[in-house]
Amino acid sequence: MNYQELIAKALKGRSVNGAAKTWGVPQKTLENYVKGKTLPNYTTAAILARESGIGLAEVMTILIDEEHRRKPLKEMVAAGFRMLTNALNRLYAGLSAA
Repeated sequence: MNYQELIAKALKGRSVNGAAKTWGVPQKTLENYVKGKTLPNYTTAAILARESGIGLAEVMTILIDEEHRRKPLKEMVAAGFRMLTNALNRLYAGLSAA
């Protein structure tokens, strides 16, 4: 089972708003989990385990796998921002000197 399948199973066809109210999780936070923008914290991982009927150890394994899957992309984006920041700093320094 992958991350998206886990989320879908835990939602049980409910809307994000409905599940957020039931689970006591802010709607925007749950929406970010569903859209894959962020990964759940430990408390929400326990809720996902309960709601999906999957053991907490398996849920944690799914979340760890998802985090590792995302890490290379996150590192590439960070490197891109560093390069952009360095280039803008050099440009700004050049404009300031002129």
